Amino acid sequence: MEIPQKSAEFDYLFEFSPESPLHLGADQGQDQPVRGATAKDQDYKESTKKKKFYAEMKTTNKLEKSRQSARECRARKKLRYQYLDDMIAEREKANDTLRDELVKYVGWCQMLDQNKVPEGLQEFLNSEEYQS
Repeated sequence: MEIPQKSAEFDYLFEFSPESPLHLGADQGQDQPVRGATAKDQDYKESTKKKKFYAEMKTTNKLEKSRQSARECRARKKLRYQYLDDMIAEREKANDTLRDELVKYVGWCQMLDQNKVPEGLQEFLNSEEYQS
């Protein structure tokens, strides 16, 4: 098994464009310099290939970052809604407690209107809650 020494022999692995000559089957010998072409032209061709490759990699990285950002955004949104649900449950519990207390005080008032002393009224009047 022979191991190729040139890295240029692997360039075809990095060409993703369907319009490239390798995919179209035209001009298989295009890597050879054209008569009258300078080394600068060859370098330019290689640099555009590199630019194209890096641009595609950049796009892939951007897409992956975008996906990750979207995942994190959904997770934050889920946590925010969970926090709000917990706050709602806590406030509803506090409201129920206040409603029960209100019902108790309304009952006491009705009993006082009938000239009766309700149970627990004397303890309430002596308590620090009432005193302050």
